[in-house]
Amino acid sequence: MEEESQASERTATDLVRYALACHASGKPIRRENLKTHVLGNTPTRNTRPLLDRANTLLTQNFGLKMVALPSHEKILTNKAPAATAATKWVLQSTLPDAARQRLELAQTEDQQAILGFATTVLSLVFVSNMSVPVDQLVLYVRKLGPPQCIATAADTRETAEYASDAQMESAAREAIGYLLRQGYLDKVKLGASGGGEHGAETQATQASQLPTDGGDRHDEGMMYTWGPKARIEFQPLDMARFIAAATGQECSDEFVKTIGRAYGSNITASQ
Repeated sequence: MEEESQASERTATDLVRYALACHASGKPIRRENLKTHVLGNTPTRNTRPLLDRANTLLTQNFGLKMVALPSHEKILTNKAPAATAATKWVLQSTLPDAARQRLELAQTEDQQAILGFATTVLSLVFVSNMSVPVDQLVLYVRKLGPPQCIATAADTRETAEYASDAQMESAAREAIGYLLRQGYLDKVKLGASGGGEHGAETQATQASQLPTDGGDRHDEGMMYTWGPKARIEFQPLDMARFIAAATGQECSDEFVKTIGRAYGSNITASQ
């Protein structure tokens, strides 16, 4: 019995190491990879206790916890997946706001640039009733200029004047593709009932199955909305505060109401 307990503790510790490695590389923790690299032939009935123990170790030692990402089918309904049905997780901080802000200051320049870029793009989707046509978001990103760390061509804000239209288009789509792969964005097909996230089909199209390097017929009727990672990491009120700060305005109750109308739903402190 003691040997079994020690073996379970070692597996939970290995799971923590793997989760931290995924977190450091910006990748989600996938159930199939956990089985391949950590759990092996562990019986399914033992998986939940191991995940719970790993979460305890993460919280106690690193101030983090594993949070299940909603599946593509549930993104537009805002339903959280059941713990036993989750197939992907990300690590989320359990630290108070002040401690999280100190950690954000310790980020590298590339990390800060990517976070700022992702947040800005997400804010544009946020104030567009949570859905933006593919070509429209490409145009936004072209004007914004993707950060150098995720652009392979010389198509950043500093060098845009020397880049051709084709290069700028390619760089914008590449940057959007990066946000898709990271789970910040999702690409969905617009339903017949109209625009907005409520008018999109409930089955969101897997980003990996769609081209991101140039427009084609597959983009017709397609929209970008928030991906599963964005819905975990960003709350509506936080986004309203970000928009207020970015535009130099006070985040007053009236401002939040205005942003809520663009978002398509009332924003409350509990969201």
